[in-house]
Amino acid sequence: MNKNKLYIFFLALCLVGCAKKQPEKLPMKELHSEADLTGLRVGVSTGSTYDLHLSSRKDITEMGYNSISDALLALTQGKLDVFVEDESSIPRDEQKRLGITIAFYGDEAIPCAFPMHKGDDGLRDSLSHFIDSLNATGEMQEIHDRWFLSDNPSQMRIPDLGPEPTGKPILVGSAIEMPPVAFHVSSVWQGFEPEVLQRFSRYVGRPLKFDYYPLSSAISAIQSNKIHVIVGGIFITEERQKTMDFSSSHLSVRAAYYVKDENAQTASFGDKLKNMVYNNLVVENRWKYITDGLWETVKISLFSLLLGTLFGAGICALRMSRSKGLSRIAKIYIDIMRGIPMLVFLMIMFYVIFAKTGLGGTAIAVLAFAMNFAAYVSEMFRTAIQSVGKGQVEAGLALGLTKWQTFWHITAPQAVKNVMPVYKGEAVSLVKNTSIVGYIAIQDLTRASDIIRTRTFDAFFPLLIVTIIYFILAWLLGKALDLIVKPQKTTKNDHHKPFDKDLLRSRRFYTSGIERR
Repeated sequence: MNKNKLYIFFLALCLVGCAKKQPEKLPMKELHSEADLTGLRVGVSTGSTYDLHLSSRKDITEMGYNSISDALLALTQGKLDVFVEDESSIPRDEQKRLGITIAFYGDEAIPCAFPMHKGDDGLRDSLSHFIDSLNATGEMQEIHDRWFLSDNPSQMRIPDLGPEPTGKPILVGSAIEMPPVAFHVSSVWQGFEPEVLQRFSRYVGRPLKFDYYPLSSAISAIQSNKIHVIVGGIFITEERQKTMDFSSSHLSVRAAYYVKDENAQTASFGDKLKNMVYNNLVVENRWKYITDGLWETVKISLFSLLLGTLFGAGICALRMSRSKGLSRIAKIYIDIMRGIPMLVFLMIMFYVIFAKTGLGGTAIAVLAFAMNFAAYVSEMFRTAIQSVGKGQVEAGLALGLTKWQTFWHITAPQAVKNVMPVYKGEAVSLVKNTSIVGYIAIQDLTRASDIIRTRTFDAFFPLLIVTIIYFILAWLLGKALDLIVKPQKTTKNDHHKPFDKDLLRSRRFYTSGIERR
């Protein structure tokens, strides 16, 4: 059998294999308890209580996710069999829209409380006493039922509690953006836990100031006393009690085991696209999250670029100094900045170095990114300056120019032209790296998409929008930097142009006798 016939034979086998009817997917067995999870792919939120609880089981495939929306996308796509999360995490109207349902609930209800800075006994005792009084009178149960028994809690609002008090604010860090526990609409926080705290603020006569943090950052903010209270349905555990104080429990939550609803109706692609646009951008004017986040990203990027370039020029001057001490200091600074991950450095600046200064997150982010950017551009500047031939510098000095005039008229133009391609790449990288500022409670472009995702449980559409915007920002920045060094169009008569007569008539040229000769 020759090669052509052999190829035809294998091609026929492949076609037969592809045409063969695939076995139908077996329906998943009914789930009634944790014992039925054997052999299944079980998703959990990374680092959650459920993650710790299920990690010891060897008969399941546990899969961790950093966001609920990512886990739900995997569940609806068939990459997960079960997702374990709080029973209150996904409202019933969202379950219906996503095509998921609850197979069963956990047996044990876990108490939740408000975490606080360890040692802030006055605030802890006041809040605990207030929660105990609400529990005793049954008012806490009324508040709970109004939020948790609603079919559409995202449309509910906190009732009018009277004028907001004045005075020193209670700083609240929300580690969740999800009805009915806590969510915000038009910059006003709503939900069960914000209502409890709003009532407490009237009780103690202090206003509330909310900021959104990822859970890990919120815990760091509590420990560094950047915030006073965390909102987010936080479970009370022995390990957490070692580093944080907790108020009295105001909520008990069971685990819910979410599965794909096989009886749910699937919408057409056009309807899905229309719903994605409507849910992610139109409802509650969620497009404002994107525009506000974009403005924050642009501010941080531009100020970091300008300040970092100035810092970089100064560090470059120190690095090229004849003083070995100054040069070594600059080199140590560059090595330190290059060796520390930007996220780690940003969090150290916010939670440690400037923890008690009262400096805003945006200002700290600009300073941190500028310091990091300066370390890289200083070396770019130094390399670009050294790439200019020494002969040109010596020629400028021989013509009577000062060192500054030589640098400004001869070295700098060539150095800028040489450094611009790598500088542009580093500047674009800085813009993209600003996506981590959400870890210090700044609502930038990426954090805006995260907020929308946690409200809509759509893991794709908000990220697509943000990806396009980042691409446009990077493209516009590149074009703007290209304008600084425009390519010179040369003509055949360029080499006949006379030397700059104004420069020749300067005092140094005249006294050197060059013009007379």
